[in-house]
Order: sequence, then C-alpha cells, then structure tokens
Amino acid sequence: MKLTKEEIKYIENYLIKNEVKFWDVRLELLDHIVSAIEDKIDNEGISFNEALLDVHHGFGNRIHNGYTYDLDFEKALHIDNKGFKKFTLKAQKEMGRQHRKRFWKTFPKYLMSFRFFIEILIVIGVVYNVHQQSPKTSAIIALIVCFMPEIFKVFFGVFDRYNRRSLKMQMAVNLSSLYVCMSYLSMSIFNSYYEDAANKPYVYLTVTFVCLFPFARHGLTTYKQIFKENQKEYKLMCS
Repeated sequence: MKLTKEEIKYIENYLIKNEVKFWDVRLELLDHIVSAIEDKIDNEGISFNEALLDVHHGFGNRIHNGYTYDLDFEKALHIDNKGFKKFTLKAQKEMGRQHRKRFWKTFPKYLMSFRFFIEILIVIGVVYNVHQQSPKTSAIIALIVCFMPEIFKVFFGVFDRYNRRSLKMQMAVNLSSLYVCMSYLSMSIFNSYYEDAANKPYVYLTVTFVCLFPFARHGLTTYKQIFKENQKEYKLMCS
C-alpha cells in the first residue's frame, strides 16, 4: 500500500517536531520511514498510526520516565528523539568520511592540473619577491593566501538557507578546516619558540603556509563540487 501525500507530509512534520533539522538527513529518514510503514501495513495489516509508532520505536526512540505504550499517539511520537539524534550523528560521521575520501582521491589529479601549476607559481613568485624586501610581510601574505580558499567559500552559498540546513554542506565547510588549524598551530609554535629572538626566521612560517596552500585550495575545489551536487538535490526535492 502506497502512502498518500497527506500521510507523507505528516511524517515530514513529525520529523521536524522531533528536531531533525537538516533537510538532507530528514529526506533520508523520510524514505526509510515511508518504506518501513508501507511494508508493515502490507505484511502485518496494521494501521498507519500503529506502523508509524512501531517504526518510531524501531529507530531507538523509547518511551521513558514512567510513561507507557498506552500514551496518547501524538505524545508517544514526540516524547523521545534520541534515536534520530544517533542517526544524525552516524550520518555526520559517514558524510565526513565520504568527503575526506573524495578529497584524497582527487588530490593527486588536482596537483597535476595546469590550473594548480599556474596558481602555485604565482603564489611562490609573489611570496619570494616580497621576501626579498620584508620576510615578515612575505609570511603574512603567505598566511592570507592560505586562508583565501576558506574566505571564497562565502561566495558559494554558505549563507543560503538550504545550505545552512544541510548536514552535507556543514561537513563540506569543515573539510579543509584542519589546514586552517595547522596554520594557527604553526604561528603559535613559532611565536612561542622565537618570542625573544631579535631576528625571527619568518621564512619558516612562509614555507609552512605555502605548503599548506595546496590542501586548503583543493578543499575549496571539493567544496564547490559538493555544493553543486547538493544544490541539484535540493531543487529535485522541491520540484
């Protein structure tokens, strides 16, 4: 038995009330729940409400604090959402794993691309020329270059509502954050170690930031790919 549009909409609202805030996680859950309810109705001959409550409990959402299964149907569906929180956490870990896998799988090809070759030549050329005049300024420029890919993400829908409400995009934003953290760590170690030095060897920082640039830059490339895929999926969902 196929569920009606009204029943499917009811399930979607039920997920929203249970604080499944990411639309892509909600869409995945909706597919699972609709299929499971249809199977239960066909195979067990139970009502929609009974099937939904069974599926709700099957996800690990349990009635607790002295409440029984004789509780009002609506209250029973919304009294516990721990199962959905665990599902979201599992989806978050899986999406993070998939993003990292994509990043490293495409990284060698990106390093061999003509576009990257031109970009890294420009970066090295600018930093080297500035270093001849001011090593400290060259380190600052190298740091800015390393951060630029993160800044450019703003122009690819970071503030769009459907992106903010997408777990996939949240994980994509964090994809290259490790290399940003490494930049901060490098600066902290450098400033701590050479705090009292009269002439600080800024060349170390400059080389570090330039070496981190390919990773941060490819993080932007991967983010843009995920963004386009997510945008297409969202449009299909709304159509």
